[in-house]
Amino acid sequence: MTEMHCRARRTFGGWLLVIFLVRTVVNTSFRIIYPFLPSIARGLGISLAAAGGLVALRMVAGMSAPMLGPLVDRQPRCRVMVVGLLLFALASLLLGGIGTLTAAAIAFALFGVAKVLYDLATYAYVGDAVPYHTRGRAFGVVELSWSSAWLLGVPVSGFLIERLGWRAPWAALVVLGLLGAWLTRVGLPFAPRPTAHGGGGLLAGAIIAAWCNLLRRRSVVVLLLTSLLLSMAIETPFIVYGAWLEATFGLSLTALGLASTVVGLAEATAEFGTTVVTDRLGKRRSVLAGLLGLTASMVVLPWLSRMGLAAALTGVALIMLTFEFSVVSLMPLVTELAPDARASLLSLNVAAFSLARILGALVGGWLWQWQNIALHAGVGAVCALGAMLLLAWGMKEIA
Repeated sequence: MTEMHCRARRTFGGWLLVIFLVRTVVNTSFRIIYPFLPSIARGLGISLAAAGGLVALRMVAGMSAPMLGPLVDRQPRCRVMVVGLLLFALASLLLGGIGTLTAAAIAFALFGVAKVLYDLATYAYVGDAVPYHTRGRAFGVVELSWSSAWLLGVPVSGFLIERLGWRAPWAALVVLGLLGAWLTRVGLPFAPRPTAHGGGGLLAGAIIAAWCNLLRRRSVVVLLLTSLLLSMAIETPFIVYGAWLEATFGLSLTALGLASTVVGLAEATAEFGTTVVTDRLGKRRSVLAGLLGLTASMVVLPWLSRMGLAAALTGVALIMLTFEFSVVSLMPLVTELAPDARASLLSLNVAAFSLARILGALVGGWLWQWQNIALHAGVGAVCALGAMLLLAWGMKEIA
């Protein structure tokens, strides 16, 4: 066992708690966009479609991941996490402190880069530290930060926006981002990344060679296409999540934030489920089960939405539960397909997710002109089914 593994095991609870808390802060900036996008658009004085374009810009910035992945593979993971958190604090300051359209565009781009850096380093850190046979449990714990951002960040943000204005959550995130950088610096061991690549500078040729080496593997290509379809399945309906609930059920901002706790509870259930199920059932089989459930949930959402708010939120909860279970079960598999280039492969996977979210945001925003959630759910169901069939066919040899 490497020194990294020994140190990580001795301080497992401590560094896992730090990652959980800090990722909750980072993820809050992403989670509050969806229910409160209409409020942000009004604050910036732009249309909802234009605000959707800002979200797409964040995802475009996420496409920088393939260039950043090899850098993360050659730097101490925690150092990259701190850099990402400082960029996150700067983006929050630009959006909440200046609040112009230009500042918002720069901020959304920085949010995308900051999250790429932080998540790549975090996932690679967990991959380095935790053996594969228990990695599903570790990722389940880490990903609880995604649902906690919804359960805590969204309701608190709704409260702040309604009483102090749309800028208030971003001011809080500036402070929390800087605090997170400090916690990461003092709470995680800055062990060097054990790498087969060695030192040396990053050359464009070396980066391209790394991409080509990964893309020659069929399992990697299947993984990237699965991730793309899975991400587009959720982004297409969720880009109009807040607008749909506002228009259909007339919810206030605070009520919208509180109703959204259903989503957080569903995600927390899924993430807890991965800690129990994924390692035992197998990563690939767990993802396939989640995709099957996601397809079915998309199909029934339009029907449930006609039965009232409670039924509609039940449908949303089913979608988020199955989606989150699929994603979290997929991450241990991603970190094991190329152990010698974890961050590089993760960066390509992030690019696939980002591209899908760009497409989903644009398609979802365009479809909203008909204000019919069935159109969004239909696109989501087709994408989820495609991802399931692709994974079942193209990655049979992976456990």
